[in-house]
Amino acid sequence: MASPLFLSFFLRHFLVLPRRNILTSAAGGKCDLLLSSIGISAMHMQLLYIDHIVIFYRTDFGISNISLPARICRNNLKVTALTNDFTAHSVEYDVASNSVRPLMVLTNTWCSSGIIMPQGTLAQTGG
Repeated sequence: MASPLFLSFFLRHFLVLPRRNILTSAAGGKCDLLLSSIGISAMHMQLLYIDHIVIFYRTDFGISNISLPARICRNNLKVTALTNDFTAHSVEYDVASNSVRPLMVLTNTWCSSGIIMPQGTLAQTGG
């Protein structure tokens, strides 16, 4: 004979509760690729109040696939992978225009965290 615990689990999950994914149903059940690449891998993402997303990746792993503007260079003698880096390791994604803009990161964001302050300022700490 089946144990009462098994019967309780079976009844709750297979007979009583409907099996449906509320989020998929609400979103129409589809996924669209907006951009084929943003130039970096996403390690941290933060949605801002202005419908922009700031995306961070680590700086000590070599070049990214998006250049900093106007030949700006990040010089860091402590990074052995790439001392003079002309690539961005953070980007800002604009939801409305579906565009990406490279951002300058001076230090490594590995093991960092962030918070949006009440007035809308992004504070990224650690790393």
